[in-house]
Amino acid sequence: MVVTAPAPAATALHGRHLLSMQQFQRQDLENLFTNAEDLRIAAEQGALHAPLAGRVLVSAFFDASTRTRLAHETAMLRLGGAVTGFADPEVTRAGGATQESLYDVFRMLSEYGDVIVVRHPETGVAASAAQAAGDRAAVINAGDGTGEHPTQTLTDLYSIWRRFGKIDGLRIGVVNDLRMRCTRSLLRGLRDFDCTVYAVAAHGKDLDAQLREECAQRGQRVEVCEDLREMLPQVDAVYSSPTILDEVSDLHPTDGVLRGDTPLTASLLDQHGQPDLAVFHPLPRKGEIDPSLDPTSFNGYWQQAHNGVPIRMALLSLMLGGR
Repeated sequence: MVVTAPAPAATALHGRHLLSMQQFQRQDLENLFTNAEDLRIAAEQGALHAPLAGRVLVSAFFDASTRTRLAHETAMLRLGGAVTGFADPEVTRAGGATQESLYDVFRMLSEYGDVIVVRHPETGVAASAAQAAGDRAAVINAGDGTGEHPTQTLTDLYSIWRRFGKIDGLRIGVVNDLRMRCTRSLLRGLRDFDCTVYAVAAHGKDLDAQLREECAQRGQRVEVCEDLREMLPQVDAVYSSPTILDEVSDLHPTDGVLRGDTPLTASLLDQHGQPDLAVFHPLPRKGEIDPSLDPTSFNGYWQQAHNGVPIRMALLSLMLGGR
């Protein structure tokens, strides 16, 4: 079986920038999942045609990344395309003492590649990059400050879909710092599915009012729990966000309440979770996921990291049309 790129017709991605999960409808997501499966299987069988031969992906990473950058670049290479760009702006004119304007940087990059993958510590920079690139190159938001991280959410949703064969009907718990961009994007991605979300926040790190209102307007059910022991017996999957490095403090509550930043351990899930419960985490972890979970059936996060490549292969194929 030789798999070529999906046809660009009937997709909201072809010829467009990807900046937010708000761009997606359910049909778009299901189309991505199906294409990702086809491309994953073809790649594993060594039967993948090079649909993006001659196309160039430009990495523009102004902030640290492991999985996001490498998954995009690996996806492009597996599709037969080429990769250029930078992971440290300080070695280019995009940073350092001779820094030029961001507009000029992205305007220039749009002349060199077909798609620009942007990560930046400031919210809104991906949108600015899209304005500068215009229709010369597509822009993918690979994380912008406290804004969104849509390709991480595509990976997360695809991973849940692969694990359970569906998203409808699932009960999904989100824990730890619910202000994180990965959690914000995930909730936006789940709004078009018939599932229930349970939330257990770390102290002072609850969902913001705007996102609560967005979920309510789309009919998304978000049940707030105070203790992990209250939530775990009710859910099929747990999604833990990372902990911001300079905010690692009290991962072990002293008042007897197991809040959202309580480490998820094998013993905790054995005692309180469903036998088929799956734990997801975008990584890197800083204590939220105990290594005791690694060899257990609860572990969904290594496969989740693996899934970042096929979902981005599907994304790039649909955005660039495989021409």
